[in-house]
Amino acid sequence: MGFRFIKIDGLTTDNVADVKAWSKAIDRSSRTMWLTASAWPVPREAGEGLRPWANSVRVDTDVECYCDTLTTWQASVDNRWEDLPKWLDVVEPNYWPALDSMPISNNTGDGIQDGINDTERQSVMTFWSMASSPLYAGGDISELDAKATSILTNREVIAIDRAGVIPTQVSDGPLQVWKKRLPGGRLAVAVYNLGDASADITVTWDQLGINGKRKVRDLVRQRDIGKSDNSWTAKAVSPHGSRLITLSQQ
Repeated sequence: MGFRFIKIDGLTTDNVADVKAWSKAIDRSSRTMWLTASAWPVPREAGEGLRPWANSVRVDTDVECYCDTLTTWQASVDNRWEDLPKWLDVVEPNYWPALDSMPISNNTGDGIQDGINDTERQSVMTFWSMASSPLYAGGDISELDAKATSILTNREVIAIDRAGVIPTQVSDGPLQVWKKRLPGGRLAVAVYNLGDASADITVTWDQLGINGKRKVRDLVRQRDIGKSDNSWTAKAVSPHGSRLITLSQQ
């Protein structure tokens, strides 16, 4: 069948010309291929130079810790919330921010692979999808547990990724708010609690640049949760947890 995906790893600023050469070779092949520029992470100063030639660019360090322990939230899942904002001014459709593979596989029993809890695994899926990052499962898919399968196959969350829109960071810090405009006029809103204690996270319509009463749908739970006017509050978001909703006009 031949190649459909090429990953060029370990890039530095000196390798932009190499990625260009690979891209031109792909074009001459008359075959559709995905070319991703990768490193640990790709230096931000190479971002603009790579943009015409790569379909995606690794904006983070490896999510796998490559040590004697499993991946954890601190090593190094949570780096993505710090690193993605640095790239929002350069990534665009067909030059997607790649956040590395998702550590969502199994976290109990024998042969544990991902090392993060269920709350954190959902935050990973939500953040990758809001970023329109390529969705790679980072473990042996034959060993997926039931929760991982549920997270990875949620069509409403996957649709947020497939919308192909670069997100906007509305607020930073330990309680973060992100948004992205979806086709058809809906607005996706994600909130993240990066702290170590449960917290309420309130999002105002002024922050989002909208007004009027909005229908709220919880995409993770796949259910409508009512209507809101002027603001919406995610109650008791767990440490390292998240919520993902869409807002639509009535």
